[in-house]
Amino acid sequence: MTDTELKAYQGAVEQKIQQCLTQAQRYFKVTLKAPSFNFKQRGRSAGTAYLQRNEMRFNAYMLAQDPQKFIDNVVPHEVAHIVVHQIYGAKVRPHGREWTAVMEHLFNVEAARTHDFDVPKARNLYLYRCHCQAHEFTAHRHGRATRGTQYICRACGSALHFVKKK
Repeated sequence: MTDTELKAYQGAVEQKIQQCLTQAQRYFKVTLKAPSFNFKQRGRSAGTAYLQRNEMRFNAYMLAQDPQKFIDNVVPHEVAHIVVHQIYGAKVRPHGREWTAVMEHLFNVEAARTHDFDVPKARNLYLYRCHCQAHEFTAHRHGRATRGTQYICRACGSALHFVKKK
């Protein structure tokens, strides 16, 4: 996506954020602090809400695939996290009852935790094995494994062990 295209969608994303915030403010009868946002999100996530910073990051690669679907689903998803945090505090579950209610009853958007956008191909892959199959790790997950995070195969329940860089 070019910078020009990204700037064009930035206005639509900003408008959707404001629309969602306005709905929430009217419903809860409070003033919410508008979050900042950017398009720095990378990897498999379409968006992320950083609650303490009151910031949202969106994935431009996924926005480019279907801008309207992204704006209609991903933007409200992240705004709902911000709204729930400002209304209920930090003790609620990320995709719990409060978040689901904001998504479905306030924003009229299905409360889906995942997306179906294509994800960018990982450049650096690392091969791991368990007892039953091979697993590909991204550089991020491989880094976690080298720092001590233990990964277990969901199919056979055995630990994953590093084999080689692909």
